[in-house]
Amino acid sequence: MADRLKRRHHTVPKFHLARFANDRSQLTRVALPGDKRHLISIRDATVERDFYLIEEEDGTRSDALEDLLADSEGRAAAAVRALVDEGVWPIPDQVRWDLAGWAASQALRTTANRQSSNEVADMMFKLAIGVGGKKKTARGLREALGREPSPAEIDREWERLSDFDGYTVKPHPNGHLSLLMTLWPGTAHMFHDRGWSVVRFEHKALVTSDNPVHLVPAPDHPEWSGVGLATAAQIFLPLDRRVGLIMGEVGGKDMQAAPSADLARRMNAALAMSATAAVFHHPDDNPLVGLELPAPHQRRTGGYEQVKSFVSSEWPATSPQPR
Repeated sequence: MADRLKRRHHTVPKFHLARFANDRSQLTRVALPGDKRHLISIRDATVERDFYLIEEEDGTRSDALEDLLADSEGRAAAAVRALVDEGVWPIPDQVRWDLAGWAASQALRTTANRQSSNEVADMMFKLAIGVGGKKKTARGLREALGREPSPAEIDREWERLSDFDGYTVKPHPNGHLSLLMTLWPGTAHMFHDRGWSVVRFEHKALVTSDNPVHLVPAPDHPEWSGVGLATAAQIFLPLDRRVGLIMGEVGGKDMQAAPSADLARRMNAALAMSATAAVFHHPDDNPLVGLELPAPHQRRTGGYEQVKSFVSSEWPATSPQPR
């Protein structure tokens, strides 16, 4: 049965990538920070092996989530055709729901989102180690060994666990997939209820990326705070190399926004900043001219250095457990 599982999973679906490809189904892939680029087939772009496989309690694996995502993609592809190719307006509610559902899953399903989830889990584990100190380390050793650990054993284990740069906690992929399924319906509702602006460019071209849903912070959003799906002032999503979707405030009105070179540039810059490792565009386009691309994201969440500093300053490996 396992050999029948779908193993090559697109973290960004082919129907979306095809909107930026030539008639040979090829894209230009620009690897961050922009010094390398090459043609790639939509069949091979953003493919991760076994990315959406769920491990059941008995150890078997299921590709049911991949089937669910594929169903959403099929409905979204039809919605994009209606909005982009047929130019329907106002936006029919079914088109809106189908696009909102896919956009929500797309915001949650990428390698960027899994990376963020893993980083949070890693940081929380290490923060718990720091807060618990040697006392908690001794307790864990006692449970693992079934006896009282020696002071030397406690020191060695504490030194290992408090060397945060020496290891990474990597949660089971089921955690990310469970979070995706939990947040998907609510995120789809929130996207549906925002005011949508559709921008159609005649001459300027848009890019997409391996993380094509970009969250735009409000002007007064604190720089130290991350931008979330609920707190974003706007959400950018390229639907096609010539058509962009901007989701505004909840309860806002839909509109067909006026295109401009400046808007295309700002959208492309934002989409590039959201990318994890690569940006994609049509081989005939040159939409990144004049833009400074970021380095590949090593970490997507903040706070790691603060956790290290907190632990090293409060509980040095060589000091006794404080009160």
